[in-house]
Amino acid sequence: MTPYEGTLAKKLTQAFELGQVMAKWRQRAKQEAFPEELILESIINRIDQINQQFNEQLHEYQTLTEARKEVANGSTPGIRQVIDTVWADLCHQSTSDSVATSLLKNLHQKIQRFTLPGFPINSRKPFFYKEIRLYEDSYALLGQYYSWFIDLLSVVNFSPLHETVCLNNLRHQAHEFNRQTTQIMEEAEKLKNLQLARNYLFKSLNQATVAARGRLSAYKQEAYRSYR
Repeated sequence: MTPYEGTLAKKLTQAFELGQVMAKWRQRAKQEAFPEELILESIINRIDQINQQFNEQLHEYQTLTEARKEVANGSTPGIRQVIDTVWADLCHQSTSDSVATSLLKNLHQKIQRFTLPGFPINSRKPFFYKEIRLYEDSYALLGQYYSWFIDLLSVVNFSPLHETVCLNNLRHQAHEFNRQTTQIMEEAEKLKNLQLARNYLFKSLNQATVAARGRLSAYKQEAYRSYR
């Protein structure tokens, strides 16, 4: 649990305990539940639901990103390995300095040198959607570079020397990588919406807690005066 998550958990626990205290006071006086108590209980229940949904969505998102990372950098082979093999074959095939060949060289270098940011969520800081967006945009750009590279191979009439290199397979790999990225962006958007909903609920919880404490304090004072 991060310090940020620990703070939220503490707020939730304090709100729950406050609700329990209010329940004991009004049960002792045989009164119906205070409106503030019901609001507090409703918000706490909603936060519990959102927290569960958020954790499940985060797990789903991380699982998908790990699979995509393997496609980009893995040894199965990943995009970076494939493009090295293709470039080596291309260099054996042609020594021309055509515009298409120059673009292929430039794209090869971009893909190999392209720095992919690390996973934007770790154990020491909370979820930040801006970092998620940077992460997703980087993978989307890598997929675009790879698609352009494959399209240009047809322009230079590329003929692979290695049996493992097949233009149809490369196109399929690029298509699947871009499809993955689109899907993962949608999952990231769900994560963002859950985070925004949780932030809003905790703001509401702060307000409900203040109101509940005020109600409890007023009730205690009233009960004290009635016993005198």
